[in-house]
Order: sequence, then C-alpha cells, then structure tokens
Amino acid sequence: MATQVKMENVDRISNLPDSILGYILSFLSTKEAVATSILSSKWRYLFALVSNLIGRKVLFFHNTVNINAFRLRCGKRVDSDRVYGWISAAIWRGVKHLGLSISLDNFTLPGVLFTCTTLITLKLETNLVLNVPKDVCLPNLKILHLKSIMFPNDDSVESLVSSCISLVELIICNCSTKKCNISHNSLKVLEIIRSVLYGSLVIDTPALAYFNYTYSVAREYSLKNLQSLIRADIAFLDIRFDSHQTKATAFFEGISNVNILVLSSTSLKLLKCCEPLPIFPKLLHLNLYCDYHNFERGVANLLTDSGRLQSLSFYQEALTNLPERVPQCILYQLKVIEISGFMTNKDCIGKAK
Repeated sequence: MATQVKMENVDRISNLPDSILGYILSFLSTKEAVATSILSSKWRYLFALVSNLIGRKVLFFHNTVNINAFRLRCGKRVDSDRVYGWISAAIWRGVKHLGLSISLDNFTLPGVLFTCTTLITLKLETNLVLNVPKDVCLPNLKILHLKSIMFPNDDSVESLVSSCISLVELIICNCSTKKCNISHNSLKVLEIIRSVLYGSLVIDTPALAYFNYTYSVAREYSLKNLQSLIRADIAFLDIRFDSHQTKATAFFEGISNVNILVLSSTSLKLLKCCEPLPIFPKLLHLNLYCDYHNFERGVANLLTDSGRLQSLSFYQEALTNLPERVPQCILYQLKVIEISGFMTNKDCIGKAK
C-alpha cells in the first residue's frame, strides 16, 4: 500500500529566487508591488527588484537595483531639485528606457544624462532650451524622440545625433532650431513634424528606410544618400509657391529613389513647381491626399515617368480631373487602384472604368 505523506504548510512562493519574485511583481502596478512589502521580512524590499518603474520615491529605496524603464511626467508645481534627483537616480541605476515630460521653468537636465552608456530609448518632452554638452556620448541609444525643445546653437542637433552611433529612429516634433543637420550611417526612421527650421535642412542617411516630413518649406535643402528609402510621407503646410521652385526641386530630387510616396495636397502643388519635374524610377506605390483642383496638372507627367508604378490611391473627387490621356504605366504596370470616398456618380463611375 502506498505511503501517504502529510504535506506541511510551506510557503513555496516565498522560497523562489528573488529574481523570479521580482519578475512576478513586474506584472503588478507600482502601488500593488509596494503593498507586498508588509507580507513578511522576506518581502520587505522585493518590490524594489521590479525593473519597470513608473514612480518617484521608489528610486531611493534600494541602492543595488537596476532599472529597465523609467517614465516621469511632472508639472510646474513639482520641486525642480527633486526632479533632477529622480532623473539622476534612474541614470545611476543603469536605466535603459527613459521617458521625460517636464513642464518646469528654467530646468536643466542632469549632465550625466548626456553620457549615459545604458540608454537605449530616450523620449524627451520639455518646453526648454536644450544646450547640448560638447562631451555628449550616448553610444547605445537606438531610439530618440524630441518634442517641444529649442536648440539655441547651429550645431546642437548635429552634435546630439552624431553622438548616438547606434541610432535607428529619430523623431523631432514641435522643436525649433537654426540649422538641422542629420548625418548618420545607421538611421532607418526619421520624422520631422511641425518643427521650426530657421536655416537649412541637411540629411545624409544611407540606411534611411522611412521619412516623414510635415512642415513648411525650409530655407535650403540638401538631401543625399537616400538610396535605401522605402517610404516617404510628405505633408507641406501652407506655403507660397512662387518663391520655392529651387527648394522644392532639391527636396523632391533628394527622395526620388523612394518606393512608396504619400503626398498631401500642398505637397503635390509644390512638386509641380519643380523644374525639371523629378523622376521617381523606383516608385511602386503612390498615395495622393489631394483635392481635385490640384490633381490634374503635373500628375500625368508624374505617372508617365513612374514606369514601375503598381498601385495608385486617391480621393473620389479627383476622378473628375484625371488626365485625358491614360499614362502607359496605368495601362501595363498598374495592378491596384484605390479610390477613397467613392460615391455612385455616373461621371465618376465612367472615369473609374
């Protein structure tokens, strides 16, 4: 007869290694994880092993803990010295993913932030003037998001970007700078959104695969070595077209190797100002977000010179202004036509056919 063994009351969870217990606590909120500290002396400081922290005082509870991710959002009522200390503490703990949204007047970021070797992701949103130190070095940073920042010096953006030798994604949103020089060998994603460029925009990124540009026309463009570009989303804001022919030509010639091109109505207007009209020899997919008034002129030439075009997308209203002569690429190469907002209008149906 089998021997029955009476099991004693054993706290098997508490006997697990601290690393496993910390991993279990990582699925709880910070408040819930801290609450486990009252269970026993064993659990008193286990919550500090949680590598993803969204909080403040928890940074100072345990001196040996590394932090995987730290996000901080604070308004003007928070003491700036405390914010400085929280950021510094996260960096000292080897933080890898750092997100800061700070609305403090005259706040200065800790200098150690710009020489942090553990950072992989940095998302920075402040209404501050950012003076980039000369010794800036972020060797492992791969993702950099900058929002609502003013760069006072001509070389600020260039110094910051060039110091991130592993960078693959850069987003600049609502920032202002005199000059924006982005030269990088490994950058794959670049977005410049509603940022004020008082001077020139220089882009030299041979590995760039995606480019999003939403802004008015800069004073000067130099876009080169974009042979790897797969997709470009271009949305110029309201502009005066009569004085931008040279700038427009330089801009669109710089992205002419793109495979997928998305243009706003204003962008198509600007493209038609180019002299000569750029040729897009590798263009496979064209998406036009424009009204019918801006569709006809120049579109025929654009389509004719895009001999490899496979798909075309536009709004239904543009059907009334399609070119009379069907470009060769539509007859022989085009595989997909997508018409948005299509309605049962006889003229439009006839044009579509």
